[in-house]
Amino acid sequence: INIQDSTDMAAHCHISNGSTFSTSVKNGSHHGRHTQSSDSGLGIWEIINPYFLHQWMPYFFFGEVVFMYSVGCFFALPRLYPETVHIHQVIGTFFLYEIVVNWWFIHRTDSSFKVSEYPKEKLATGPYPFEVPEIIQQNKLVPIIQAHINTSHYPYWQWSPCLSCKWWRPPRCHHCKLCGGCILKRDHHCFFARNCIGLKNLRYFLVFLFYTCVACAFTVFHGVNFLLQFYWADMSYLDLVPMLSFLRSILGSNTTLAQVGVMVIMGYGLLALSLLSFMHFIDACFSLVVGKTGFELENNIDVKDPRSVTKKLQSVFGPHWQYAFILPTPYFLSPAIEDPYNWSYLIPPKKKNPVIQLVDP
Repeated sequence: INIQDSTDMAAHCHISNGSTFSTSVKNGSHHGRHTQSSDSGLGIWEIINPYFLHQWMPYFFFGEVVFMYSVGCFFALPRLYPETVHIHQVIGTFFLYEIVVNWWFIHRTDSSFKVSEYPKEKLATGPYPFEVPEIIQQNKLVPIIQAHINTSHYPYWQWSPCLSCKWWRPPRCHHCKLCGGCILKRDHHCFFARNCIGLKNLRYFLVFLFYTCVACAFTVFHGVNFLLQFYWADMSYLDLVPMLSFLRSILGSNTTLAQVGVMVIMGYGLLALSLLSFMHFIDACFSLVVGKTGFELENNIDVKDPRSVTKKLQSVFGPHWQYAFILPTPYFLSPAIEDPYNWSYLIPPKKKNPVIQLVDP
């Protein structure tokens, strides 16, 4: 049997002498507790080091946002609207406040699963029925011993062990190596905020994306107007290519090096941020409406949430979800109406997730 030290796939192993332990099995199924990516070819994270992105992406994002705000509010807007500049600056500052504060809440809000916090009376089975083994109630793993083993893949809606955390985790809870823990209702890892998006900080992520998209549209509108009024007369279409613009400025064109910097950082940086924010916002809204996490959508896991859209909003933003878009508040002031251990309202798949039997001869 091919066994690896990873938390991507949980397996339940029965030892021939009656003992039980948990390990992980390399498996390609998309219907089980976790999935394993294909071994063919180089994956994106083998080319781009995720630990590098995890460490430095927040600084890049914060610097980009502050730079665009500073240039826009204190350089472009005063030249565009000398009489009404303060109104536009207040609007831009409000967008900056919403983006930075929600970004900070994403970074600081912990959605990890802690054994000491979940109520014992809600030891969950989820919509996928099974008998809770005694080992789950003990919250520990029996040491691995040498023996012939039969392994079976955990269904997605079943509690499963995490080898890294050394305890059992509820359904929809996945381990993140970058964050170093199991995240309740994990959606994905956000490199911009250096934290996983899960149960408690999904609300801040949605509001963050919303205001980032609005702020990008605000900046693009005024940025194009500023470019046409003050720069375009001395530029050509060749200046839209950064390297050509740089060469033309060296060779004596009217395009200055300052204009090159504005085009590269403001133009292409804003374009990349706009596209990335818009795509993530659409994905996040779709996930919220259908009641699935990003992990479940990506791996085509059968999840049906029969609740109304209002109930789904409350499961993310809390009972007063309307105020989340005006004043971001700490999670404990308005906790989500959600049970991250039971998921009793979800409709289990008509056909049970397959159980994969692997026998060591």
